[in-house]
Amino acid sequence: MIFTVAVPTCQMFSEVLAKAGQRVALPCHSTTEESVKSLTFFWYKQFPGKALRFLLKTAGNGKLHKGEYTAIVYINKTALLEIGAVSLRDTAIYYCALQHHLKLSQVSVHTKSVSPTAQEG
Repeated sequence: MIFTVAVPTCQMFSEVLAKAGQRVALPCHSTTEESVKSLTFFWYKQFPGKALRFLLKTAGNGKLHKGEYTAIVYINKTALLEIGAVSLRDTAIYYCALQHHLKLSQVSVHTKSVSPTAQEG
């Protein structure tokens, strides 16, 4: 089995060879200046000729388990997607995407209704 990780954050591509039943860890590293607490890592899987499939996301440093996948983010801005007990059906390209959390300002929206008689004139 071959696992390929495409990591747009640092243009790194990795191939991981594994035997059925092994645990696989796919790396992703952020080169941004942002703190790890303000980063969200998204993981996707793509079979040849198919659309991307969202797997999971993790925000800040920590660990998230979802089904057969575990995502871990370390303080050094390295993320791992772990796949437990891989099988042939796990052979795909895995993508790591990064989102920065920006501080947002509150936006006020004001609406003004217009009466039908005011529109005619």
